[in-house]
Amino acid sequence: MKKTLFSLLNYVFLLSILYTLYGALRSSLLDISTINDKIWILLLFLVFIICIALYSENTRLYTLKKISMCLDFFKKNIALITRLLFFLTLILQVILLYYIHVPIGWDVDGIHASVSELIKNSPDSIASIYLSKNPNNSLFFFLMYFISQIGNFFHHSLGYSWMYWQLVNTIFMDIGFIFIFLAAKNLFNKQIAYLSFYLAFIPLALSPWILVIYTDTIMLPVIGFIFWLYSLAQKNNNLALIVILGTSIAIAYLLKPSSIVFLVAYILIKLLILMTTSKKIELKKLILIILLFCLPLAGTVKLFHLFEDHQKLIVLDKDQAKPWQHFVMMGLTGSGGFSEEDTQAILSIPTKEEKINYANAKIVERLKNYGFTGYTKFLMKKHANNTDRGDFGWGRDGGPQVYVQSTDSIQTFLRDTYYQQGEKVKTVRFFMHLMWIITLVGLLFITRKKYKDDDFDALLAIFKLTILGAFLYLLLFEGGRSRYLIQYLPIIYMLSANGYYLRFSTSRKRMNIN
Repeated sequence: MKKTLFSLLNYVFLLSILYTLYGALRSSLLDISTINDKIWILLLFLVFIICIALYSENTRLYTLKKISMCLDFFKKNIALITRLLFFLTLILQVILLYYIHVPIGWDVDGIHASVSELIKNSPDSIASIYLSKNPNNSLFFFLMYFISQIGNFFHHSLGYSWMYWQLVNTIFMDIGFIFIFLAAKNLFNKQIAYLSFYLAFIPLALSPWILVIYTDTIMLPVIGFIFWLYSLAQKNNNLALIVILGTSIAIAYLLKPSSIVFLVAYILIKLLILMTTSKKIELKKLILIILLFCLPLAGTVKLFHLFEDHQKLIVLDKDQAKPWQHFVMMGLTGSGGFSEEDTQAILSIPTKEEKINYANAKIVERLKNYGFTGYTKFLMKKHANNTDRGDFGWGRDGGPQVYVQSTDSIQTFLRDTYYQQGEKVKTVRFFMHLMWIITLVGLLFITRKKYKDDDFDALLAIFKLTILGAFLYLLLFEGGRSRYLIQYLPIIYMLSANGYYLRFSTSRKRMNIN
């Protein structure tokens, strides 16, 4: 039974990734006509050099020998090289942010304006209004308020400067890369850890997303940290780590509820294993672990809500809050993403109960209008909208970046490369999308693994079910753009790295046999 269910999961995962890859290959980001002419000249020059190097057998053998030597050198010194690249990137990130830091709109601006207002001791109307409507961002607001106060300790205006906020965001992302590496190393092995690290680091470390400090990018370190904690708890059988793990998952839930899909996947896979195993279960130990995990999780969520109710910084009007049904309602119209019309309609309704009733009625109405065939077609199109952009929808939300004109040629060039209205940003998007396709191919490779009914298979099943659950969540709720995938990237990258490791290790074994 277990083998059958694991195989079924594998086939569903395979079909899902195949369709996702199909959408990515049809993405407008692969339109090579949008790539900057100078990039094409550089690529043609490289192709010319390669053709010369491979023209004769002697030069071909010499080139291949040198490439092999370089690869061997990289493998032997990968730890040192990775540290140097990471340190160099940190410097580049600071330089980059110095030139391109800029206000970001929508919810990011809402949080920034709310925090800045409180720090300046102004009336708290913006914070109260914003968080009354968007209570899901409350923990993120208080976190950024605390971080901004730290900045103000060093300089009175540092805490609410965009340069500071975006530097904090970049540090969060860098910490996320480290935790992805550490988690993959403990859960799998060092080779998979390095693959996971580079799959995350290459497309994101110098991407436009360093500018957007929000609950998407901030989940990279949070989810990475959770899986690192889980790996330590499994490795050391430490009950204290279970308590910290429960607390960490509660924080992840409060920051972004959709990010803990992996917990549902973990419970389902573990229940399946318990029901199909013949081994004797230590019931007392199992109950203890469940209590040590669930009590801190529930307690942390409860404590935060008590803090919300008793804090004096802002005044929350719970009748203004958008109910979760609102996001399901928005997910059923247009591209399956944000709807200004739905948002204004829900905000105009005075009470929470009336908001829920309105959203429920709209959900039923839209499902009836679609019918089974129409809804199926809509979901297929929506999944493509959710997953077909490897730039993770950079610039799809909000308007163009607003900035003061500069006479600095370096700043002008970097702005044109990173801002969503820039001409050269198309090249950045193209590169990020190629990395996304590479990641999806790695996910395809993992479906070829032979079933062995061990802990490794169970862990891979949890990862696969998490990704399927993430896809399903985005189909049912507000989606419509691939920005929402960022919260799941640690799991996606680690699973993709497993796929490449399986593919290459199998190839090496065959070569050795031959």
